[in-house]
Amino acid sequence: MRTDRILIVDDDDDLRRMLVDYLGVQGHTALGVRSVQQGNEALKSDSFDLVIADLRLEDGSGLELLKALKVSSPKTFGILMTGYATMDTAVEAIRIGLFDYMIKPILPAQLDLVLQRLESLKALQSENQYLRQQQLTESEGNGIIWGKSGLMQDILEMVKKVAQTQATVLIQGESGTGKEVVAHAIVQNSTRANMPFIKVNCAAVPETLLESEFFGHEKGAFTGAVQRREGRFETANGGTLLLDEIAEIPLSLQVKLLRVLQEREFERVGGNKTIRVDVRLIASTNRDLQEEVRQGRFREDLFYRLNVVPINLPPLRLRGDDFQDLAEYYVQHFARKHGKVIQGVSPRGMERLRTYRWPGNVRELQNTLERAVIMTPNEGPVEIPELGLEEKSSAFKGLNVSDQLPTVDEMERRLIGCMLLQTHQNKTRAAEKLGISLRTLRNKLREYRAAGFDTSKPELWVA
Repeated sequence: MRTDRILIVDDDDDLRRMLVDYLGVQGHTALGVRSVQQGNEALKSDSFDLVIADLRLEDGSGLELLKALKVSSPKTFGILMTGYATMDTAVEAIRIGLFDYMIKPILPAQLDLVLQRLESLKALQSENQYLRQQQLTESEGNGIIWGKSGLMQDILEMVKKVAQTQATVLIQGESGTGKEVVAHAIVQNSTRANMPFIKVNCAAVPETLLESEFFGHEKGAFTGAVQRREGRFETANGGTLLLDEIAEIPLSLQVKLLRVLQEREFERVGGNKTIRVDVRLIASTNRDLQEEVRQGRFREDLFYRLNVVPINLPPLRLRGDDFQDLAEYYVQHFARKHGKVIQGVSPRGMERLRTYRWPGNVRELQNTLERAVIMTPNEGPVEIPELGLEEKSSAFKGLNVSDQLPTVDEMERRLIGCMLLQTHQNKTRAAEKLGISLRTLRNKLREYRAAGFDTSKPELWVA
């Protein structure tokens, strides 16, 4: 059960000790005090999931203690105990938002039932939060369009296979290629689909707060830590955690992340209680993590822990035949969103889209086409020229005699790189498509390695 810190406030010494001992046997951390003053002191020095207070105490009212608690710590649950039940007291307990109202004498079975109901309520609240988050994400229209290219079909098959496992996944690709939606696809097809899916953008959290964001903190752990807070690993327990832009994690925190991956346990900042979790990790980055390792900015042992199943998403400019399917899909998607009827993209507009380099990848394409749909008259085709896209020459088209042309060797290297990407680095298939022998392809790759090219990253040759 998640309710693991409970404060008992009761001046009946025998009952208080019985409740504290019983809760301890059940796996909770319970503290017993006998007065309102001691209760307030305990709440100032520590944080609790649940406070159970007697109505009549030697120095005041337990009801007033719980009323003040709901103001200072709204997420802490309160239960009122009394041997003098009245309708007015029960109504007041409900009015201030207490979880329950118990009549003495308190029996262990009665307490068990209340704690089970409390755990069910907390689980329901968490599920509602995750469903709202998931609904918001899906409403943004960011579903991935896999397309027909061999490269994307291979990635789709990999997603289907890895989704059914508990393996850690590392998704790499340029900004805007769809790393987060691939992570969503993995989760939605996994056995954890109905469990929490928590996302952390490591680049958006200040470095000084990142450890607390991951692992949570205890009350008083640092300035501003006015109450205990669960971290993202704890919140994601039983489900999946996506660490986006993982290359931004400082080296000092990488050691602690490695421990969680190896041992599935950690301590909150400022705490000494070891917390065990069952979390599947998906990491993503737009950087080359192997290069980050070589530069000493990322731990090699952590890289290998993350790189159990690598998924490398290609940039939009290398997705070949997928481009027209993507453009047509997003035009109709945004037409529905804005209540318009659009007759696709004009031939001239499609050519403009094809010859652009798309440094922002699919995200930039979405924004461009949404603007185009808004500007297009109803029932007309989408035209692109007025948007002012800066067309750039690709590796194989749009070259001018006045341009500084690539050498034959450079063009050959780019062609081989593109074919390796399209075949998901299947050398046999790449050689067949290029019309050369497998031995010739291997010899070329050996030459490129000798010249200093990373042959495991052909996307770096064709930019």
